[in-house]
Amino acid sequence: AILAQGNSSVDRIRMHFTTSRACAAMEHLVTSAASPAGAAFMTLTGPSGVVATKPNFFAAKLASVGDAMPPQVSPAAKQPAMTLDAGAVGALLVAASGVVALRRRDRKARRAKVPSSFLTRRAATLARDVSEAPEAAPAQSAPAWRDQHWFPIASLLELDPMRPTPCRIDGLNLVVWKVPGKDGEDAWHVFSDMCPHRLAPLSEGRIEPKTGRLQCAYHGWEFDGSGSCKTIPQVTEQAAEKMRANPRSGAIALRTEVAFNIVWAWLGKSEPKGHPRTLIEGTPLEGQDFFSTYTRDLPYGYDSLVENLLDVSHIPFAHHGLQGTRDDAVPITMPLPMVTSSQQLEESSTQGHNDDLIKFSFQDRTMGMNREAQLFLKSPFFFFYDGQFEAPEGKTTKEYEDFTKRRGYDAETGGVAFRLQVLCVPVGPGFSRLILLNAKKAGTEDFQSKLPRWVGHLFGHRFLDSDLTFLHYQERNLRRSPRSAEAWQQSYYMPAESDRSISAWRQWLAREGARCVAEGPGSQLPPSPLRRDELMDRFTQHTAHCASCRDALQSIDFWQRCLGGVGLGSLVLDRLALGPTPLWLFGEVVAVVAVFGMEKLKGQFVFQDYEHYKS
Repeated sequence: AILAQGNSSVDRIRMHFTTSRACAAMEHLVTSAASPAGAAFMTLTGPSGVVATKPNFFAAKLASVGDAMPPQVSPAAKQPAMTLDAGAVGALLVAASGVVALRRRDRKARRAKVPSSFLTRRAATLARDVSEAPEAAPAQSAPAWRDQHWFPIASLLELDPMRPTPCRIDGLNLVVWKVPGKDGEDAWHVFSDMCPHRLAPLSEGRIEPKTGRLQCAYHGWEFDGSGSCKTIPQVTEQAAEKMRANPRSGAIALRTEVAFNIVWAWLGKSEPKGHPRTLIEGTPLEGQDFFSTYTRDLPYGYDSLVENLLDVSHIPFAHHGLQGTRDDAVPITMPLPMVTSSQQLEESSTQGHNDDLIKFSFQDRTMGMNREAQLFLKSPFFFFYDGQFEAPEGKTTKEYEDFTKRRGYDAETGGVAFRLQVLCVPVGPGFSRLILLNAKKAGTEDFQSKLPRWVGHLFGHRFLDSDLTFLHYQERNLRRSPRSAEAWQQSYYMPAESDRSISAWRQWLAREGARCVAEGPGSQLPPSPLRRDELMDRFTQHTAHCASCRDALQSIDFWQRCLGGVGLGSLVLDRLALGPTPLWLFGEVVAVVAVFGMEKLKGQFVFQDYEHYKS
């Protein structure tokens, strides 16, 4: 009927072919010069011209999912109506019937290949599988890691339970949220940050307090903790019940656990192996209370982040004045590290062992004290240091006594304990997430636990800023031709014993097949920011998603406005000579000092430059 009216009336045609044979049949028809109908169809053009060009139109249709918009009618196709003869109409009818028959036959063939038991299970599963989650950036992990290890996502101590929080982990855009009024490990959930309806980010939505579900703010669809769709406001409940039975209606929910006040997610297709809490079984951390955390998304890659944290020799220089001084630099003793693959670790864990992927020991000096410690890499994303400080040259000095009072004496080790627990997570090319874990013995007091959480976070910013620029540009130099992350041996010159940990880490990454160091899109980095305030942007990297720091910033801003109003009121009363002038003058001075001081403090949450030449 459309062809009979002529091409001038055609604005858009939906064409959806499901098999290559149907495409071939139609292509044969439309390219036939003997049929006027073929000539009419030739005027329907795609991006590069004729619809019959398979690489442009038909291949794209075969690769697409769901309905897609058809190519537009070419402006040149607007011409007078055609007169179709009986042969043309007959050819069209034959082609149409052939396409219908082919589609029916293919549908039957596909059903025959799928066991009915699978169809039954699939129909009963309302939430979509994690394998359907699209990657927003190239993955950085090794291909096998998602089915071997739990991925740390975010800290419960920094998440806001009243809102869905977005984050990107290993190239996947995720959203973390909590069921209101529910406590325990099963109260937190991790979804793919994408509503199945129109693919809007769920992190822009809200948690509906009446139902306790995650609501997409675009059209109001709601999802429970399993990812199942429970509300479709646009249709009746009877119709919605049928729509919700379709697996495509569900959000992509990841299997989630909570350990050490951290939300963990299983990104693989296989069943989860073990539990994150088993990472510390049989270690000095077992039974410890993880009382605080600090999270920051950093503008350098996962391989560079862990490499830096395994490098004990940079402390006196990169962190001068923060953790010791440059005078602490001494020759470092480090035996050859022990290295185990993820596959070997998985096999040993089934036998009840809790081995390490990388383990090494070292001796150095920091904060004026001798230090002897070991590192244990328990998974690609979790490691800890365990050791102790000792008085220099084996003698107890006044400085060591003061140091012991500040740090606390550990009766079990007979000295001052040194422990550092770190989670490092790949985010995307040139980006990573770090989560520091602070732990103490259960039932004991710790100085840090008495401070507001945001105070510790500000110190953490200063510590990470001190080597942030090194790492950001170092990894770009490593990947700049003729260098490459794969050929790091030819790029790095590491003759000292203290570099053994770096060599062990790089060799282990290569053997695991980590995509962050392999040639390909995973190792291609984005351009560097043009300004230092973008590179060291504390607000985007931390404050925006930390509940304690965001609340502190809002409180400081509120009191700054209040004190500004007090100062303005004091100035008006002083100028009008109402009341005691010295009191108004005092109020003006206090308000000015407080306002400027708070403005300086607010800057600590946003950006502070770090310039080593000034220290």
